[in-house]
Amino acid sequence: MRAEGPEADRWSACVHALPAALRDIHYLPEYGLVYRHSHGFEPLLALYEADEGFVLQPFVRRLLHELPFLSGSGDAGASSDIANPYGFGGPLCSLRADTEAARALYARFAEAFSAWCDDEDIATEFACLHPFFAEHQLALLHGVLEPRYEKDVVYVELHQSAADIEKGMNRGNRSSIAKARRFGVRIEKVEPSGPNIALFGELYRQTMVRRGAAARWHLPEGFFEILCRLLGPQRSSLFFGFAGDQVESAYLLMHAFDTAYYHFAGSSGANPGVRANNLVMLETALWARSAGFRRYHLGGGVTSSAGDTLLRFKAGFSDRRAPLYTYFCVRDVPVYERLCERKRAYERTTDGRESASDFLPLYRR
Repeated sequence: MRAEGPEADRWSACVHALPAALRDIHYLPEYGLVYRHSHGFEPLLALYEADEGFVLQPFVRRLLHELPFLSGSGDAGASSDIANPYGFGGPLCSLRADTEAARALYARFAEAFSAWCDDEDIATEFACLHPFFAEHQLALLHGVLEPRYEKDVVYVELHQSAADIEKGMNRGNRSSIAKARRFGVRIEKVEPSGPNIALFGELYRQTMVRRGAAARWHLPEGFFEILCRLLGPQRSSLFFGFAGDQVESAYLLMHAFDTAYYHFAGSSGANPGVRANNLVMLETALWARSAGFRRYHLGGGVTSSAGDTLLRFKAGFSDRRAPLYTYFCVRDVPVYERLCERKRAYERTTDGRESASDFLPLYRR
């Protein structure tokens, strides 16, 4: 099912037909379209329906011809792979996942999906399961695929009072927030105008450069404008933290159904001592609470290490955790092995050695 035209309406209707606790922005067609317009990936929805219910799974199809080691080769367009767009994906079922009916329904979905992958020359599939739906998804996948626990993510429960949310932060964050207030840092929800989005994009870029972030975190030009335009003001919000007249920190939130997401942020790095990032995190949590969301997803670290600096920053805002699982499935073993060997040969030629990265699929590391 495609993310535009009449099929998009049906796609959206299916997401809204899920139990309320399983509805999420990452599963909507508009979110998939962000990655068509920014990355050139094709958003699709796999849907299996029966009298008793349905299973759905959104994903994007990624062509392989742009991979450097395939450049100019005659078979560069022969295969593609699939994954969820940034954030979360994997299957969801309209039935309770711990029932025999749900497991049987998912087994039929998995069989049909595997056949589609064979017909479409899909080399591999990767999915990052949703931390808030882990119990549901693990029950569905049991005996069919083998999810791997990666790490925990941090989130804030928003049913608390505003005072309790602030009390739930660690001493260091409370101290930093008090400092930001003394320095007169102010937080504003701003319009997603062209200049504001451009400024956010530049702050994000500068932050990725300062942190030495991997290439996959350096998003394409225009990504944030596309995201704000396609999700609209009902599902995205931009916040600036001002130190004097300068924007020191900026957060771009995604939100729908029960959850607001802190996925994208940037800072100038000019005045780190004013602790604007800490105050923006608190104020966006309070905004999400006042807007009626049940939780504020902060995410995890760059790595699974307990000492990860980004994780430590986020963990100081809440003691609530949810488990993050992924699965990786080789859909065409001979093709995958050939792609991996060609990638290794390319690494040896260009870098003098093979990469030690365990990123999956290996040919995309």
